[in-house]
Amino acid sequence: MSSALKSATQYAFFDVDETLISIKSMFDFFSFWSERQGMPSLKEHFDYSFSCARSNGQSREQLNHLYYSFFKNALLQDLQEAGLNWFEQRFNKQQPPYINTVVEQLKAHQAAGVVPVLVSGSMLPLLQPLADQLNVKHCLCTQLLVDQQGRLTGSIGHPQTIGKGKADALKSFLYKHRALAENCYAYGDDISDVAMLEAVGVAVAIGGSSELTALAAARGWSHLAT
Repeated sequence: MSSALKSATQYAFFDVDETLISIKSMFDFFSFWSERQGMPSLKEHFDYSFSCARSNGQSREQLNHLYYSFFKNALLQDLQEAGLNWFEQRFNKQQPPYINTVVEQLKAHQAAGVVPVLVSGSMLPLLQPLADQLNVKHCLCTQLLVDQQGRLTGSIGHPQTIGKGKADALKSFLYKHRALAENCYAYGDDISDVAMLEAVGVAVAIGGSSELTALAAARGWSHLAT
């Protein structure tokens, strides 16, 4: 496709957990979910499983798969309702856990006509209320697989929006929208976000991760303190 046919729209891709918000949405939500289900033993099993998986050196991708396996047989509709209730409690009835410097950057992009996109290994039932509150139209996130009865299978779709998968999702999005990667921005807080940061023209490292901050300095990327 020639550059003349490319869209002039610019996009800014934002990691979510510990970039836009100070919490890990998936884990924060799971405590809420287990209480809502009236199953404290579910949270105990969850914590034990993750402790073992981390001790065994499982990758972020493997841990992501493990997380969603805990929702097997849950109704998607129930998960969506729980996500809304969790967001209402966590963001609207308490001090919202936004990282204000990054949210301000997102709003500055919006004011300048740059379209923000959320990119996360989290799921839409948790991200959609956040996106709605921030007036963000696009979310690239984990695709939950459901059966014919609307129950989660415990498996997830492709690409897995963790690590390199974030870059894969970003590139597919840009291809679909005919946008030039070199005109776009990406924001991430962890070394696992490097593939996504490398995929655009302007990369911004968030927060105090020594490994990512050092890499950003070596590559001439921007750094935004939080």
